[in-house]
Amino acid sequence: MAPPEASTVSKKDVDQMLKDIKKVKDFVKMIKEMGGKVPDPLVTALNRLEMAIKAGKAIAEAADEAQEALQKYTDDLNNACKKVDQEMQAVCEAKVAREWQWRAVNFTLSYKNPDSVTSKTIRKAVQWLTPKAICKRWAYCAKNLK
Repeated sequence: MAPPEASTVSKKDVDQMLKDIKKVKDFVKMIKEMGGKVPDPLVTALNRLEMAIKAGKAIAEAADEAQEALQKYTDDLNNACKKVDQEMQAVCEAKVAREWQWRAVNFTLSYKNPDSVTSKTIRKAVQWLTPKAICKRWAYCAKNLK
């Protein structure tokens, strides 16, 4: 059995899907304004699809940001190793290389690490679901608000 092919969805594709959903929702609204009936399950399905796409987009953005932070952190550790004497440099670089798995888990799952995927996803969800007027005045929510 062959492994499934990896699916790649670009940011452009996601934005297009959100635009298409908006068009359909506008069309449904127009039908309702004209007195037509639209099945409630259709409206519910559209809303859930939109939320799922937005949540997936937020998680993908958080993962990209965490990857950049992890790479910078690792580069900083390797640059720090270059500042010790020649004999200890190899030991330092070996320690950095040996701890790659711990750093990867920390930058993925640790909610205490502000640069982790989990932490960034939670912050994005809070920003997404909190009214803008409140979010601007709440330090946790306002951090990196776009």
